[in-house]
Amino acid sequence: MMLDPGFIILAGPDIGDKGAESFFGSPAGKALTAICGAIAVVIVVFGVFRMINGIGRGRPGEAFKSLMFALLIGGMLFNLGVTVQGVKMMSKLVGKVFTSVEQVGDSNG
Repeated sequence: MMLDPGFIILAGPDIGDKGAESFFGSPAGKALTAICGAIAVVIVVFGVFRMINGIGRGRPGEAFKSLMFALLIGGMLFNLGVTVQGVKMMSKLVGKVFTSVEQVGDSNG
């Protein structure tokens, strides 16, 4: 790999969990975590008000759905570490599904 004279690579990004954990430890990551936490609180409060409005209109199912989605999204934003772990688990699951589909396809060949 050729670099132009005077061009310095300051840091290379970590990949996967290590990259996410190191980013969340950095000042920019801490700021992003704080912003996401504040947005999460606003989303949950908005969901509670939507739930109250839905119950007042006589739609308890819609009200419950609004609250559950608000709590889910708020929880994912409030704790980004758990969100990263969830994405990792889902990617492993999808990888296993594709591997099993390939194995079934190879056995029918």
